[in-house]
Formats: sequence, structure tokens, C-alpha cells
Amino acid sequence: MQPETINRKLLMQAAAVALGLFPIGVLFGVVAQQNHWSWSDVLLLSMFGFSASGQFFYLKLANEQASLLSMFFVILMLNIRYVPMSLAAWNAADNGRRLLRLVLSHFISDESFAIEPRYGRLELRATVRAIIYASWVLSTVCGVVAGRLIPAAWIGSFSQYLLFPATAILAILAVKRIDGAIAGNLQLGLAAKLVLMSACAAFSAATIHFLGKDAFWIPGIVGVCLILYLCRWGEERSNENHGVMP
Repeated sequence: MQPETINRKLLMQAAAVALGLFPIGVLFGVVAQQNHWSWSDVLLLSMFGFSASGQFFYLKLANEQASLLSMFFVILMLNIRYVPMSLAAWNAADNGRRLLRLVLSHFISDESFAIEPRYGRLELRATVRAIIYASWVLSTVCGVVAGRLIPAAWIGSFSQYLLFPATAILAILAVKRIDGAIAGNLQLGLAAKLVLMSACAAFSAATIHFLGKDAFWIPGIVGVCLILYLCRWGEERSNENHGVMP
């Protein structure tokens, strides 16, 4: 496949993800407007606090008049996963462009990390992140405008359905990411891949059940990575025992 075709396909995926996240941003803007936030407040928060989960939690904690220290630690725990994600997204081809890499780390998201190529050009990864970032910022501001036009009685009836696109996209990207992680070294059939993905999903569900939906992020990510690592390690050991080169 030609590089131009790959790049075009990747940008189309980024646009599709951005479109799926748009309703979530609108929902945030609507909720913020109901709590008397102005469009400029939402714009600044979305630009400098680019994190859907973090922004929703900040809005909730601000309405509860939580202390700044409490808000800082809660949002830090939610978003600390972006630090290893940003480090993992760097590669040797980016050497000499540390300032640009540091700036682009602000724009990383779960969705961009899932679809951007690990060893692709820095400009291409920057474009993917910019598409998703711009869509999120625009959608939250549109939500403030919509909140002024939509009757409050209507909002509660359909707000729950606005979460579905993002949930579906994250689920699809998670499956795609896990499949990509095991495709490099593992020669697994479809049934084996489904079993492995089911194990990852079961582990995540268990961490949600025992740790709660706010605290499962880090243990869940670490556990899934460990499962994938053990599968890779087992396959490599099996290849070594049978004299098969990886």
C-alpha cells in the first residue's frame, strides 16, 4: 500500500473518531452551560485542560465546591496515564525535535494514541492529534450554544444516549489496539485472539468491580499490558524451543 494511501486512510480514521466524540463534547458544553459557565470558560478549559474525563470530573467537583487540592489529585489520577502514553509515542526519528514533541504531548488522547502510527512521521501524528483536539474544543463550545437553545426538560431525556458514540469508538479502538499488539509476533488464529481479548476485557471488568470506575484505570492498563506481554513472552519462548526465528 502506498504511503499516500496509508496517510489518507489514517486521516479518515481520525476524522471518524472526531465525529464520534463530537456529541460527548456537546454534552459537556450543555452541562457546563446549565451550571452557568460561559462559552469562554468552556473554551479555555477545553483548550488547556484537554481531557474529556478530566473536564467532566472538574465540572462535578467545582459544583460540589471541592478544594483545589482535591480536584488536582483526582484529575491527576485520571490523566496520569497520558505520561507513559506520550513517552511511548516518541521514537528515534523524532530526535532533535524535543520542544515540538513536548508541545504535542498536550494534544495526545486515548483515541489518537490508538490510531496514530508508532513509527510514522511526527507531522502525521501531529495532524491526527490536531483533528481530534480541534473537534473536541469546537464541540464543547457548540454545546454551550446548544444549552441556551434546548429546553432543560429535554436535556435529561436524551443526554444518556450522547455517551454511546464515544463508548462504542473506545471499545472498537481497544479491540484494534490489542489485535495490533499481538499481531507482530504471535501467530494466533481468530479463536485464540478472541480468547485473549476476552481475558483482557474480563480483567478490566474485574478491576472496575473491585476498585470502582474512578480508580481502575492504572491497574486495568497495567494488567492488560501484562497479559499481552506474557503472551508475547510465551510465544517467543515456544519459538526458541522449536528453533523458529521470531
